[in-house]
Amino acid sequence: MFKNTIRQNIHDYYPHVMDSAPSTKPLINGKSFLYFGGYSYYQLQDHPECIEAAMKALRQYGIGSGTARAHTGMTRLHFEVESKAAQFFGTEDAIYLPSGYVSNIAGIQALQTMKMFDKIFVDKSAHFCNMDGAYSVNVPTYIFKNNDPEDLLQLIKTHLKAGEKPLIVTDGIFATFGVMARIPELLQIAEQYDGIIWIDDAHPTGIIGDNGRGTYEYFGLKSPRLFFGSTLSKAVGGYGGIVPGTKAFTDTVRRGNVIRGGSNPPAPAAAAALKGMEILMENPEMRQQLWRNARRLKAGLRSIGLDVENNYFAMTAFSTGDTKQMQQIRQKLLDKDIFIQFSTYVGVSSVGALRIVVFSTHTNEQIDYLVQTLKEVV
Repeated sequence: MFKNTIRQNIHDYYPHVMDSAPSTKPLINGKSFLYFGGYSYYQLQDHPECIEAAMKALRQYGIGSGTARAHTGMTRLHFEVESKAAQFFGTEDAIYLPSGYVSNIAGIQALQTMKMFDKIFVDKSAHFCNMDGAYSVNVPTYIFKNNDPEDLLQLIKTHLKAGEKPLIVTDGIFATFGVMARIPELLQIAEQYDGIIWIDDAHPTGIIGDNGRGTYEYFGLKSPRLFFGSTLSKAVGGYGGIVPGTKAFTDTVRRGNVIRGGSNPPAPAAAAALKGMEILMENPEMRQQLWRNARRLKAGLRSIGLDVENNYFAMTAFSTGDTKQMQQIRQKLLDKDIFIQFSTYVGVSSVGALRIVVFSTHTNEQIDYLVQTLKEVV
């Protein structure tokens, strides 16, 4: 009875519980679904080489170091992750953190330590962790309208005093609808006011840019005003946050409270992340296949009258009718063993949205089946 009570409480909060590794056909609540959710863009979380690397690290290092990084909490494996991440992103250095969430907090705190800004301006639809990072440094923070450089500029003109410098904070891709942030325009504003930009690049990493390096590579931007943090838990298939950059910047992150007061990611997760980066670097065709699948999905959705972005990003979403109608659509898909997400996440209106994510491992037949089924139920 006690076990059943616990499971019922779980479903009160989380009605859909994963019973297998993420894939195109995982087990959810003990049943197989055609899955278009989450962020396992290359299904590396279930890749045999990533699993074997994690098992080898588990046998050598155990689960965790049992102490903080500042003492004996670093292993050669964690150094290898940082070295490989710097190579992956084409930066001078990188630092490995316990999660993608805290990478943004640690990065913003380091920029404050370096006295690079006086006030913060955060996109309204940026991920929660960016607001947590902004509030953690205890400087005036203002919210600008989603993806609206004009509103940002007006806020800066209103609130920034002479001699003060802004920190502009945004996501690289707003991950519900798959919309790209207008970074070139934000950079122009940053240059005008001697400011800097911080991007939460969790979803673009491994997906966009010629080498999968994310937002700045996508736009072909290089500037000492540009900073970012990311995660190794999504496209890369491991776990933990990553902050690439110059040695001066990453050393400041290393001296910050997030690193000094937290444990390193577990060794198996670090090993999986290391192997995941290697796989992505050695197999660019995986990224190209993901782009093809995304284009096929979005062309199909537009062909049945759904208003979605016309790009090759892996995620998309749409709203139709009201909340009740969208929940009914989702239930009809579940009845046909297709899983998509009903989202009320940051950046989504009060009625919600139906979110779809495609993987590089989805087949054309699976994508077409989703589109055809949606055509029947929308």
